[in-house]
Amino acid sequence: MQIEYTNEQKALQPKLADANINPESFLATDYLNHFNEIVMLLEMIPDMPELVEDASDWQPKSYNQHFEDSGFQAKHLAIDAFNIAPESIRSAFNALCTDLNELISTTLLGLLQLNVVERGLSQAARGLVKQRVGQIQGMLLKLNQVIHGKIDEKPVIEKIVNNEKSSATENLQTQEDIDKLFD
Repeated sequence: MQIEYTNEQKALQPKLADANINPESFLATDYLNHFNEIVMLLEMIPDMPELVEDASDWQPKSYNQHFEDSGFQAKHLAIDAFNIAPESIRSAFNALCTDLNELISTTLLGLLQLNVVERGLSQAARGLVKQRVGQIQGMLLKLNQVIHGKIDEKPVIEKIVNNEKSSATENLQTQEDIDKLFD
């Protein structure tokens, strides 16, 4: 995708690469750490259900909130860059983040409601957790592509956002579906 940068964006671009912020997308990969932590916990839950309690402490964070709370050296630059990032990139990024937050949150909520710490996980429930982790990882790969500006044209960004949204919502199971795994 060919982006027409504003004068404000052009003035900021030279500062971004040295700060580990992509000068094309105005986004930093450090934000992925917010999701990577919960993915690691979710990957371990099938074998260690007691980790659900630790995982339940995870809360969605906006890009700006992540950097405000982080030790990232150029966190103020990361926030400033995000706030003036090209709209098409920021829009695709935010849509993917919304879907990721929803998928992770519903997965955690389902696990908490099942009381897996006391009840454990059936083989089917373990498979469901692994499936969700796979979906989350796939969405993180697409988010990483957006951060690296690896998308050539706007319709591709829209396709990614729309496919992920429908994929994520189609695969969400109700609490009743999850409860059936334990009957």
